[in-house]
Amino acid sequence: MRRKSIPGQLLRLLHVLILVPVWLIIRAAKAAPEAVETFYSEKLYPVIRGAVSTATRQLPFSLAEVSLYALAALITVLALIRLIKLILIKKDAFIRFLSFVISLVIAASYAVFAFYAMWGLNYYRTPLAKRLDLPERQYSAEELYEVCTELAGKAKALREEVSVDTSGVFCGNFDEMKKKVVEAYTAFGASRPSFKVDAPEVKEVMASEYLSRCGISGIYIFLTEEPNVNTNEPFLYLPFTAAHETGHYLGYAREEEASFLAFLVCREASDPAVAYSGYMHALANCSHALAAADAHLYALLKSTYSDGMNADLADYSEYYKKYEGTRTWEKSNEVNDNYLKFNSQEKGVLSYNEDVSLILRFFDSLGFFK
Repeated sequence: MRRKSIPGQLLRLLHVLILVPVWLIIRAAKAAPEAVETFYSEKLYPVIRGAVSTATRQLPFSLAEVSLYALAALITVLALIRLIKLILIKKDAFIRFLSFVISLVIAASYAVFAFYAMWGLNYYRTPLAKRLDLPERQYSAEELYEVCTELAGKAKALREEVSVDTSGVFCGNFDEMKKKVVEAYTAFGASRPSFKVDAPEVKEVMASEYLSRCGISGIYIFLTEEPNVNTNEPFLYLPFTAAHETGHYLGYAREEEASFLAFLVCREASDPAVAYSGYMHALANCSHALAAADAHLYALLKSTYSDGMNADLADYSEYYKKYEGTRTWEKSNEVNDNYLKFNSQEKGVLSYNEDVSLILRFFDSLGFFK
């Protein structure tokens, strides 16, 4: 058969041409965000999301994670079998091994197609700031300090209402927390039709310790429409991360927008733990920006933190010290950076901190600055 020949195998690479329409669609999407918003993000994507999520949310574990392990094991076994045949049997073994490699390339091509069809086009939807009609201007260090002070004050008050462990550090129950985040999204969408969604509960990643090694707090898997979180890290930002990954479920693919939406949802949450986590994450990013803009104002801000807030921040920082700078950490950071830049997030992993601008614009829209 022709397929058993090398030319026949190479001919199979024509499947990779599926990437051509993907490239064309991405180019068109970049030029027409309103069309993406109207026809994809608001109409097609919710149908896809609902169809897949209806099944996967019934499972108590992350189907995406289990499937990933199964797929990795299957590929490894098949690769070893092909390699052994190549060495020992030799007859037609090279063509079979070539066929296996080409099959992987074809599968990867269709996976890219599925990514953009099922979720990825949300990167090119109308910016959230535009949808919320947020003002746009430059903000001074003093204005950033005012917002930081407001965030710190809210966090300080909420800190008095949350649970702490024997070391005096903020803690909570994961099962209770994931339900509270869903409740927060339900309440948030009740008065905002465009954000109304039947959100699923986030799922715990079994390999959470490995995610910590990679510096990853959560991950959204488009194939199964599952928001997953790292439960191995301190509880401080866990509710916020759950809200962030749920934001991706709503179709907000850009990291800064998912973070900003998570902040908006958390700040209105009736549960103090969810609200505290949201305020503390916003404060962490905004204070980092303030430190770079004005060291004196940053020092003044830090002096207002309560002992409880400082204990939580110190605990979180101490946890990640053992992972930062490792080869796994750096490689994961590099891969994520390239992925985000490919999807038009020019600042790569720095996009995670870009919610600072959105937070400032949000407070401006409330008439916060006098």
